[in-house]
Amino acid sequence: MERPTAIATDASALLYLLQTATSFFPTGAFAHSYGFETLSQDGTIVDAATLQRQALLWLRHGMASADGAVCAMAWAATRDGRDADLEALDDTLNALRITRETREASLSTGRAFIRAGVDAFAEPGLRRYESAVAAGVCLGHYATAFGVAGHDAGVPQLDTIAALLHSGLTSLIGVAARIIPLGQIAVQKIVAEARVEVLECARRALTIELDDLGTSTALLDVASMAHERIYTRLCIS
Repeated sequence: MERPTAIATDASALLYLLQTATSFFPTGAFAHSYGFETLSQDGTIVDAATLQRQALLWLRHGMASADGAVCAMAWAATRDGRDADLEALDDTLNALRITRETREASLSTGRAFIRAGVDAFAEPGLRRYESAVAAGVCLGHYATAFGVAGHDAGVPQLDTIAALLHSGLTSLIGVAARIIPLGQIAVQKIVAEARVEVLECARRALTIELDDLGTSTALLDVASMAHERIYTRLCIS
């Protein structure tokens, strides 16, 4: 397997990512399956192989082409002092979340990230974004907040996107693995084998403009809609 290309995260930025891009940071991501709980109940996901397949499809066609690109543009907008652009990023990402549960998951984790990030780091970009969310100008989606905060912390743009995608993927796999269930080694193998894909998706996200944002996750969209009505639910989404 091709080894992933190294990315240029310095020590301080690395420590920031180790703190914020993990389940240790209080966003509530551990409670969201984004429709994967439905897929586990209907027999679409039954083992490590089927989980890996669906998770990588979600990463490529849902996460990278929408959240990853929004994160990249939010990072650049913060760098350039274009805070007004964050409103359009949030609005577009909100429109792409066509199911209620996935939209609310993105907003709840984003606002939790903002609260924790402002309290922990007090960086100016994230504080301004928090004020815009409080004023109702911006919505507070997780990908937007993560991009703003990444620039605040001095994390390079590509590293910020890769961290967002890796964090989303590992969180999702962790949630799904508890539902199936899977052992810890099987989970770690899926994450390890996804490293090259995460970096490729991060690089692709850098090339996407606002008008080209999109997702192609029909199966998961249907699963997310059905999730509200399944008999037993362990996850919020």
